[in-house]
Amino acid sequence: MMHLRLQKPPEETGTPELLAIRGVRKAFGDHVVLDDVSLEVGRGDITLIVGANGSGKSTLLRCVAGLTSFEGSAKILGQNPRSAARRGLIGYLPQLVALPESVTVSEVIAFFARLRGMSLRRPADLARAVPLPDGFLPPLDLPIGTLSGGMRRRVALAAAIIGSPPLVLLDEPDASLDEEHSASLWETMQALRSAGGTALIAMPLLVTSLLRHDLATVADRAVLLEAGRVVHDGSLGSLRPTLALGSPRLMSVGSR
Repeated sequence: MMHLRLQKPPEETGTPELLAIRGVRKAFGDHVVLDDVSLEVGRGDITLIVGANGSGKSTLLRCVAGLTSFEGSAKILGQNPRSAARRGLIGYLPQLVALPESVTVSEVIAFFARLRGMSLRRPADLARAVPLPDGFLPPLDLPIGTLSGGMRRRVALAAAIIGSPPLVLLDEPDASLDEEHSASLWETMQALRSAGGTALIAMPLLVTSLLRHDLATVADRAVLLEAGRVVHDGSLGSLRPTLALGSPRLMSVGSR
């Protein structure tokens, strides 16, 4: 079983939740993407943000990561996520990642390590810094341009969680991963949870994905977004009956 050591937050604020999202609204022109989204995520919680394409999942993660402006607030231990003091506490994996094709796997990992104030001088240092099972990463000397889509995804995931930041934001992290590496991903999330880490994970509204046994053992909670609003907030199991029946109206599992 994997064991992780999380980065220690710079200071404690007395707030019980690690992440507090309150009244978040985001619009692009007249198109409202997020509409009054509020939720709190405690330390050590693995929360799924579930929804169909266009429901606002990716935008919500970008708001929490401090990468886009929005109305309302998103706080990490009471602090704005854009604060320089909090940059080292967030690991973020976007849905689409563009890595320079001429650099090697080890150079990508070392670059993101330096952003977190870490120095990786030896392969053993890299292995300790990236909390992933052996064999998850492609060979370190391979250029990114030679890697398949799934391999690139694995490198991007490693870059997001290097140093085991207390808050991890993952946008459809198992996209392009084969079954073996997908299982390794959720094993890593289980270890993160056991170590007291917190994750917000966007997942597509697919029955085959959400009924996975390994996902059910990791996720504490599932928040369902529809048209930018939270329509359900509860256990993953509470979504399963509706998903298994293939109901076209997922609004029925919760209320506005």
